[in-house]
Amino acid sequence: MNIKFSFIIIDDSELDCFVTKKFLERSYENLVIKTFQNANHALEVIRENPGNNSPTVILLDLQMPFMNGFDFVEEFEKFPADIQKNYRIAVLTILTSASNPTDIYKILTYKAVNSIIEKPLTREKLLSILS
Repeated sequence: MNIKFSFIIIDDSELDCFVTKKFLERSYENLVIKTFQNANHALEVIRENPGNNSPTVILLDLQMPFMNGFDFVEEFEKFPADIQKNYRIAVLTILTSASNPTDIYKILTYKAVNSIIEKPLTREKLLSILS
């Protein structure tokens, strides 16, 4: 199945980036997938390449050093609306009893965040992001 989305994966874990990228590659053909372990680098790429012909889904880890998911979204929301409209942000998180419900509530208050997805990513969860 072909889809008309590209993906940006932002996660400080090299392993999580690798696993998510492989999952996407095995799920769909001909995807453009960029991975970043530093959210600031992803912002630079978005700033330099503000959009393309297909929407881009950003799979964003919330808890990262240097620039966390909250910081990323705050900076992303400073971009002009014509850039923001080319992207969908889905926050990937581990929802456990140790998770902070305040963080989940807080990230959903940002207008740029479309959804929260519990790791690991599955085909059903991916379809919910894309629909």
